[in-house]
Amino acid sequence: MSNNGSKYTVPIKPIRDLLNPKFEGYKLKVFDENSRLLHFRLPPPGITLSKIPTNKKLSYKEILSRSHFNHLFKGFEIKEKVICFYFDSENFVVLVEYDMVTSNIVTHRLLKIQQPNYSGNVGEKNSSHQLYSNYSSLRALSSNLILVTNGSGEFVLVQITKNDDTSLYSSEILYQAGFQGHSPKLHSNYIPCVLLDGRIVGDDILFIVYNRALNPMSSDPTKEVQNVLFDISLLQIPLTPPFGMKIIHVLRGPDIPLYCSIEFDGTGYVIGSNSEYEVVYKLSTQEDTMEPMDIENDQKSAEQNEKSTTVQEVKNTSPYIWTQTPTDITIYFQLPRGTPKTAIHCNFSQTHLSLTVNLGDTPPYTTEHPPIPCYAFTRLFDLIDPSVSLWTIEPTIGLLTLHLEKQDHNTRWSHVFQHDDGVFETLDPNEFAEFRERLEKFTADANEQLNQSEFKRLQHPIGHEMEESIDYEGQSSIFMWFDRDGSLSAKASGDNEFLCKQFENLENTGFSDNISSLPSVCLKSDVDGIVYSIRHSTDSSISVVSPLIMTHVATFNAFAFVQASKREKRFMYHDPENRFAIILEGDHRAFVYRRHESCENHDEQFVIELAVNSNDDSEIIGVQMVSIENAHIMILKSNSIMLIKLL
Repeated sequence: MSNNGSKYTVPIKPIRDLLNPKFEGYKLKVFDENSRLLHFRLPPPGITLSKIPTNKKLSYKEILSRSHFNHLFKGFEIKEKVICFYFDSENFVVLVEYDMVTSNIVTHRLLKIQQPNYSGNVGEKNSSHQLYSNYSSLRALSSNLILVTNGSGEFVLVQITKNDDTSLYSSEILYQAGFQGHSPKLHSNYIPCVLLDGRIVGDDILFIVYNRALNPMSSDPTKEVQNVLFDISLLQIPLTPPFGMKIIHVLRGPDIPLYCSIEFDGTGYVIGSNSEYEVVYKLSTQEDTMEPMDIENDQKSAEQNEKSTTVQEVKNTSPYIWTQTPTDITIYFQLPRGTPKTAIHCNFSQTHLSLTVNLGDTPPYTTEHPPIPCYAFTRLFDLIDPSVSLWTIEPTIGLLTLHLEKQDHNTRWSHVFQHDDGVFETLDPNEFAEFRERLEKFTADANEQLNQSEFKRLQHPIGHEMEESIDYEGQSSIFMWFDRDGSLSAKASGDNEFLCKQFENLENTGFSDNISSLPSVCLKSDVDGIVYSIRHSTDSSISVVSPLIMTHVATFNAFAFVQASKREKRFMYHDPENRFAIILEGDHRAFVYRRHESCENHDEQFVIELAVNSNDDSEIIGVQMVSIENAHIMILKSNSIMLIKLL
């Protein structure tokens, strides 16, 4: 990868005068759900979210991104009506029209977005990477133009027309193209991707997508990459036929962006993340072709530092089997026969497992025997109670058993560790019986030949070196300004954890005093949530001004503290005018935290129940702010739309 040194480094610091050290807490205020909460049933077929196939391996970051994916997309405002979009169960684009005068909602089915029929891998030359689809996404570019992707790498530019006589909407596909990334020669299929942002700039459409990096430069197509990387691509489509889609540049980094916004005049964009990105490809302006940079040499250098002889065997051999009940997790490891209790070093904490087996230096293991476990302070999927968790060893058959007591009973774990290592839960009790029987039979047949050298095999760190960094909480966020040519011109950072961003405006933002405003963000500062405006100076005559300006403009008192207690939060946003912040938790509850301009000792809090009745188990899958002036919030559930009138 190429080195990107930013010209400007912008500190992220709160303004002391905007903090309120006298704040004591929030007071619960009754919310009148009868008059300020509206419910609209979705027309058939409703919404059914696709599940991840059991044979697809996603990283923790991808799973987290899918769980917080917003399925309600911002639209536009026209003649007292606000437009949003969603995809129904049959992958039709559905237009939602909200009348701000009558508070009525009407839906219009536009067109079906086709899904490909392929299965398997991205391409024959890169068979180690399985292809899976992301959720469909779209961006409203204007009141009559939307850009849609089916999540599988196909883009559709759609024109929307409204018949004023019938109040009905129609749609027409203007252009359709497939996304093959910046190395289309290395694979045959389209690459699944997600739209991050898009806007019309002059005579072009600029938009940004992210996809899981396919590591096309790897010299060994059967070798898997330990740490998942993501490509962020800036693309362009002309507004006039014959259209044509091209990639301007590509960034690569270890995280999915937390924030992405293209500047109003298209001179650049801001990316917010927990880590930095580097440019890996740029479009050659001379030949209008994709020009690779120095990623190949960097990749070869990285491969020389990796262990390549045993990683694939670890991937193919399950290191343990496990099952769960509503209250506990049980994990079984196969160790060499005769492993003594003194060789086991196991410690439990509320969030992590530390497990090593001290058997000394030995030759590598074979595929008939799983690797010796080594988990060096590895984060678990969820919290446990270490005081009642324990382990046992049966030396005669080499069976190590871990019993983990769940702290939150009735919480189902999808995998043992926070990073999904691909070991699925064993649901059939017969498999455990067969596992033990196989160990006992093996012991009986070979007990006479047992010797110390047999079980002193290589202790391979499957839980340590194979684990990617996934501890998001507590990480400092960084915001980067990239010019259109891919140059990193400025970055802003500080000891600030990302909490949320503002609701997107349904209208385009513009210029003011040579300053272009982008959506603001809320970052953690001690127990507070600090709102920072993000702006870009458009005055090219001033060379000493950073293109990225972040300023503390408001404070949500104790918001960082209260959001940390919401373990099932799905979405968090704050008001563009900084009047409130909202947390949607679980399937049927919204927490709203009001903010006063003056330094009061207390602020107001609303708790809004979104379940229609006790049998309502529909999921909260999207949210948008449909009226900034009146603070109207539209919430999408799998079978309905809820409208909250906060003001």
